[in-house]
Amino acid sequence: MERSGAVQFKNLRCAENGIANMEWSLSEDIADGYAKISGGLVVGDTGLTQSVSDRLRGSLITGVITPRTENFTVEGVTFSNFDWPTSQALKDCSHCWHKASTE
Repeated sequence: MERSGAVQFKNLRCAENGIANMEWSLSEDIADGYAKISGGLVVGDTGLTQSVSDRLRGSLITGVITPRTENFTVEGVTFSNFDWPTSQALKDCSHCWHKASTE
């Protein structure tokens, strides 16, 4: 999601989704607690097929990438099977590596 306001995902379920299962670039200027993921399950590798597992485990995979702005919450989420060196369950600052993101 590129830009969001008071959007809440409750009991979200996602698995094996490319670079990130969920990613937000920006959250609008809203009070804490209005933009969030609340509960749910995020899985890095389900292990259901060997070809997918081999591809995933050779890549940088992230469960949730939070926005480069404030006022976004991740609470009560279970992260599972992010257990190889190039994986991570949670990362902050979506697209902060890009020069235009801070201008």
